[in-house]
Amino acid sequence: MTPQTNDTAQKLLQVTMMLMRSLASSMRAGEDGLSPAHVGIMARLDGAPCSLTELARTQWVRLPTMSRSVSLLVDKGLAERQIPEGNRRQTMVSLTPEGKRVLERIKRRNERHVAEVLEPLDAAERTKVHAGLTILGRMLSPTDAVKKTR
Repeated sequence: MTPQTNDTAQKLLQVTMMLMRSLASSMRAGEDGLSPAHVGIMARLDGAPCSLTELARTQWVRLPTMSRSVSLLVDKGLAERQIPEGNRRQTMVSLTPEGKRVLERIKRRNERHVAEVLEPLDAAERTKVHAGLTILGRMLSPTDAVKKTR
C-alpha cells in the first residue's frame, strides 16, 4: 500500500473513533439509558428477529454476555424472546413496538448530533465530506464487496 493510503486509513480510523466516542457520550446522556452496544443489538433486530447465538456472533460477544444484554432490553420492554415451536432449544429475539419507537428516536437523535458536528462546515466542505462518504459507502456495501472478490 502507498504511504498516502496508509495515512488515509489512519485518519479514517481516528475520525471514526472520535465520532463513535461522541455518539456514545450522546447516547449515554439520552433519556433511554442505553449503551451503544444495546442500540447495536436493537439495530440488528430491526431487520428481523434472530437467535441469541446469531446476535452474539454478529455483535462479537459471548453468548452469556448477549443473554444479559437481551435481558436488559426485555426488562425495559424493548425486546421480547420467543421459543419457536419447531425448535424448543432455540430462543428467538425481536423488537417490541416500543423498541422500534425507541430505536427510531435514537436514530433521529444521533443524526441530529452528527448534523450539529457538521454544521460549522461551509458548503464546499460538506460537499467533499458527502462525496467521500458516498465513495466509502459504495466500497463497503455488501453487493460491491462481492464484486471485488471475483
